[in-house]
Amino acid sequence: MTEPKPEKLFVYGTLRKGGTRGGHLERCRLLRMIKVPGILYRTPFGYPAAVFDETSPLAVQGELYELPPDSEAFIGSVDRLEGADEKLFSRSSIRLGKEFFYAYEPGPELRSRIGDADIIKTGNWFSDPDLCGEDPFSFAVSFENIQKQYYRMRPDGRSEENIFLEGTVPVLVTCPHSTAHTRMGKLKRHEFYTAALGAVLHLVLGCHCLYANREQETDPNYYDDCGFKAALGRVLSERKIDLVVDIHGTGNERSEDLFPGVGVGREFLLSAPDVLDKFYLVAEEHGITAGSADIFPAARQMTVAKFAAKRFSVPAIQVEISDRFRMPWRRKDEFRRLIGFLLGFVEKVIPEKPGQGG
Repeated sequence: MTEPKPEKLFVYGTLRKGGTRGGHLERCRLLRMIKVPGILYRTPFGYPAAVFDETSPLAVQGELYELPPDSEAFIGSVDRLEGADEKLFSRSSIRLGKEFFYAYEPGPELRSRIGDADIIKTGNWFSDPDLCGEDPFSFAVSFENIQKQYYRMRPDGRSEENIFLEGTVPVLVTCPHSTAHTRMGKLKRHEFYTAALGAVLHLVLGCHCLYANREQETDPNYYDDCGFKAALGRVLSERKIDLVVDIHGTGNERSEDLFPGVGVGREFLLSAPDVLDKFYLVAEEHGITAGSADIFPAARQMTVAKFAAKRFSVPAIQVEISDRFRMPWRRKDEFRRLIGFLLGFVEKVIPEKPGQGG
């Protein structure tokens, strides 16, 4: 009996969401993040190569996609993209638990050329922007070009409604409004580029990131009973997180560019009261006007920031970003400044490792 062909594809390098060739998968559907036992190598050619081995103590991080209906023709196009005919990469069929999928390993030509290539011990090609050669601005635009197909995509039971990007530093960036969501019976629109900004912080600084990847049946920043907060609770329970940075978008009715939300009296900052001071300092350094913490205090309902601080005792800050800073197709310079601010702010609040500092 002939074994059925996989209908899924695992990608770990330039084909990942936000990667330089991620647009090739725009007709596929992102199902979830997974880790596959094996070793990820940094090649000298600007892309990684993974050798899969179920006995390996290391694992390769990547994205699992559902192939489009014309799966055979589509996977043929990926073969050409990966240089299968030139023996650069070869396509493998892999079983991992209940999952059965295609993945690409170095073919004979590439294996002979990578030699003693560095092992990426994290298994994550996006663990460092220098490693994967991504410009944060271009990465964000490419990421959102894929993300936009999920703004109004309803949950289907086959894929994760929320995507978690595992990082290496104890800061969690959350983006609960990166897709449409319902509050008090009214459908509210997505907040452009919030997930892309969270992914940039993951890419450059190694932050953990949790973002909505399907339309949310209930607003995660308003209701407790929702999948996003369930996923958030698991992350906060299972990992050491020293700060939650919750990214949101607001309109441009006010003159200020950014607004912090830390409770009525900074109570969400708990053991990290200087986070708000650093927020204002870095905003000033980047020529960005930050409004009062009283405008969006994040305290009126069970917001994500309040949830993290009150339920899990993790310091948290909500960051509201004006529309005019989140539209790179209109104002590239402002978007670049926004990225600079977020990177500068989060870098300042990442706890120093032992032996660091002056």
